[in-house]
Amino acid sequence: MMRTNDDALRAKHAQAGMAMALAMFTMAAASATQAALYLHSFGINGRTDGFFVAFALYTVFGVFSQSIRVTSAPLLVGDDRSLSVREFAATLVVLAVPVAIATIPLAHQLALLLAPGLSESDRSVTENALPILGCTMVLQLWAAGAATVLAVRDRFKSVAIAYMAGALAGLGAYLAVVGAADELAMAWSMLAMMTVTCVFMFAGLRHGGQEQAVANRPLHPARLLGNAASILGRTSVYLVFNALYLVTLAFTSSFEPGDATVLSYAYVFSSYLVAGTAFALGMSRIADMRRGTLAEWRTVVGDTVPHGFRYSMLLAAPAMAALVAAGASIMGDLFSASLTQHDVRTLRVFAALLAAWTVAALLVNLLLPAMFALGREWLVNVLSIPLLILHVAATAAGGAIAGAPGVVGAAFVAPLCFAGVLLFVGAGDIRGHLARELTRDGLRFAVTAVGAYAIGVAVGATLASGMLEALIAGAVGTILYGVFAVSMAAPQQVRRVFRFLRPDSRVAAANPGRAAS
Repeated sequence: MMRTNDDALRAKHAQAGMAMALAMFTMAAASATQAALYLHSFGINGRTDGFFVAFALYTVFGVFSQSIRVTSAPLLVGDDRSLSVREFAATLVVLAVPVAIATIPLAHQLALLLAPGLSESDRSVTENALPILGCTMVLQLWAAGAATVLAVRDRFKSVAIAYMAGALAGLGAYLAVVGAADELAMAWSMLAMMTVTCVFMFAGLRHGGQEQAVANRPLHPARLLGNAASILGRTSVYLVFNALYLVTLAFTSSFEPGDATVLSYAYVFSSYLVAGTAFALGMSRIADMRRGTLAEWRTVVGDTVPHGFRYSMLLAAPAMAALVAAGASIMGDLFSASLTQHDVRTLRVFAALLAAWTVAALLVNLLLPAMFALGREWLVNVLSIPLLILHVAATAAGGAIAGAPGVVGAAFVAPLCFAGVLLFVGAGDIRGHLARELTRDGLRFAVTAVGAYAIGVAVGATLASGMLEALIAGAVGTILYGVFAVSMAAPQQVRRVFRFLRPDSRVAAANPGRAAS
């Protein structure tokens, strides 16, 4: 019976993680399409820098909103839950108020803070984009709250469908307004995306999940403010961790015009890899970890983090290598009217430098849910202060040494140190074993990806030139990576990954009611 329960839990985790990963990658595909269209229409210049500075705030707040699903789920599950769904919803309304104030009436002041290195005309794009994106951020917050409630009810498919519907709606909206909205077209498309997402989320909340224990408690303002402070306190580490990108972007905007835009494209690509792998897996497990089904701390850290890291690196390593080896060149050929050769080289350099940040971010996003499940919220939030200080110092030093590439290259320093501290604190006496296992797996997938795509680049350069060269490099690299990863570099790790993700058919057969849901 215990074995059956464990298998059922693993099957549920796999299905939930895959549903969320599918939603994330659908959103990534829609965003990539919009990014390509935006690049074609507006190129890379100071005005696009101005938009992407505002868009960076939206992106950071979006990840913060999603992180509420990790940090707030413990407040909504279990016999000792402290919030009803009604209180949770009212608290999110309270949290939305300062967001709206900062981005609408204070848009000018906020633009000055976010883009100190831009000219006044370029910064005006930031100022005009902030109110639109501010409304979008409010909807983002509410959608994340609805997703939290649906997740604790094990309705991950409803969450995934809502996000996918929103992504498609946003793409349609972009195509509709791009001719009239100029550089603000993507801001309006994000507003349409989150509007549709919220509609689907709220529709999903109408079914099931009546909580009785605290449902009738009155909504006193003091209690709501306390709840808001509690959620912000629990989630501040996610806010700080993702706000590190704002620091990096602000430093980058002080150098050559267009660098901030190029960095934004590279960062969105790598951040979606993190969101679609490590972050999605962490979100799909936090409720069950809190319920106590994975209560033993060795199981929480030792069973979840290595498996999640293997799966994440299996996808992230070749994706980043492909962007450097082929993707940047393909973009340069496709958008030759918008991208100069200098821009292509900058994109390739920034992507290569962000690969190290991607690995560190994967580790952090896998370790944080385990730390919350272990009740270490206070510790990780206290650590967010030195995390920010270290990042500012590393970024300033990198910029002074190597300019914009030094700024981007320094992005991994603070996150990697943070991941190391989380592993040391959370893994107890198995920290050494886990550190070796994570290092070994990370190096295997990274070296395999770099080697495969390096061979692809050599083959492409030998056989062709231009876009065909890049296409050959990408195709050869992808094929070689698949062969090496499965049969040579890490066969055991790959088998573990798919065994970890694959739902057990016997469990599905033994639980027809769950399968039907």
